[in-house]
Amino acid sequence: MGATITLWLGAGAVVACVMMLGSALLSNTGPSAAAAPTDLRQVVLRQRARKRLLGPVMGRFADALHSLTPSGALERLDHKIDVAGARANWTVDRLIGTKVLVGGLAALFGVVRVLNSPTFGTILMAVMLTAGGFGLPDFLLSRRADDRQRQIDLELPDMLDQMVVSVEAGLGFEAAMSRVAKQNDGALPHEIARVLQDIRFGMSRRDSFAKLLKRTESQDLKQFVNALTQAERLGMPLADVLRVQAEEMRKKRKMRAEEMALKIPVKLVFPLLLCIMPALFVVIIGPAILRVSSSGL
Repeated sequence: MGATITLWLGAGAVVACVMMLGSALLSNTGPSAAAAPTDLRQVVLRQRARKRLLGPVMGRFADALHSLTPSGALERLDHKIDVAGARANWTVDRLIGTKVLVGGLAALFGVVRVLNSPTFGTILMAVMLTAGGFGLPDFLLSRRADDRQRQIDLELPDMLDQMVVSVEAGLGFEAAMSRVAKQNDGALPHEIARVLQDIRFGMSRRDSFAKLLKRTESQDLKQFVNALTQAERLGMPLADVLRVQAEEMRKKRKMRAEEMALKIPVKLVFPLLLCIMPALFVVIIGPAILRVSSSGL
């Protein structure tokens, strides 16, 4: 009875900590810019109580984790956030804090289970829960990054076709990019808008495209940027380069679709063998087995 109560108390503590973590990390609400008071004391008092109480604590916690994390790991996490397109909602400090807190909550739940039933299986489960909780934010961020890169690969041929039409109609290259970024919505138009913003701030086109390649991992986009940079260096007409690249990207998209279609029969083999074939054998052979057993043979 006491072990059961301890287990339920531990589970309740984990749930409460998860709710506090989500409230502290994901809450971005605050006073609007239009109605913001000018007095700093009023600005602080208008914030929610949990933000005033947990904000300084989470800030110190994040600073401590930032100082303990190696610089190479910080750079990898920062690059992963850029590739996932989560810069508006996530920072390196928030990601590290989430990893540590989720891993700590999983470890707490594992410790409760070990205290309730100290066996090898529960100890192994506690270790796996801790490792899984620590790596869960990285896994979710990597999934988002992969989905974003696939979206960029799908959007690139259509974007190039629109740029070809705009350039042939008399627009300049940057004007065509701006038109494409305004008329479309998605990961690639967002990145094009960032490139144009860097150019307006005084960065050269080559450097802005180099930053674009650092923020993405799309091989098709890398090929397009390299071809565009080479064409600009050699003085080739951009309309011809865009037309050739658009045709190549359409062919690549078609080949990827055909490759995915060819993989479907292979992926269906295991569900067919594990789920459909046993049930089919039961339906076909089952009545014969029942007849044989009832006849006493």
